[in-house]
Amino acid sequence: MRVVPRYTAEFRADAVALLERTDRSLPIVARDLGVSVFSLRNWYKDALMAKKKGKRPAAKQRPSSASSPDEETVEDRLERIERENAALKKENESLKEDREILKKAAAFFAKESE
Repeated sequence: MRVVPRYTAEFRADAVALLERTDRSLPIVARDLGVSVFSLRNWYKDALMAKKKGKRPAAKQRPSSASSPDEETVEDRLERIERENAALKKENESLKEDREILKKAAAFFAKESE
């Protein structure tokens, strides 16, 4: 009989947060954490649904005033820009971390060469 591991809600939230703040793929994060790819994917989807429900309890629908499906409403544009802004902030943080690591490595190798 196979035993299914139980993970705490805190562990699941931390795993999803790690997935969101890194540029690593879902399978790599799952492997690093020692969890199933399917479990992590489900946790991520659940977290996304919870965020959507928190922002908009009703299903997202276009107002009837939109004449064409390609037309972007102000609310849709604001959401898109906020998503882009969050992605850019995440990328900026990652680049800052990379730069700090490279600075430390350069200092280390400079000491080694003396």
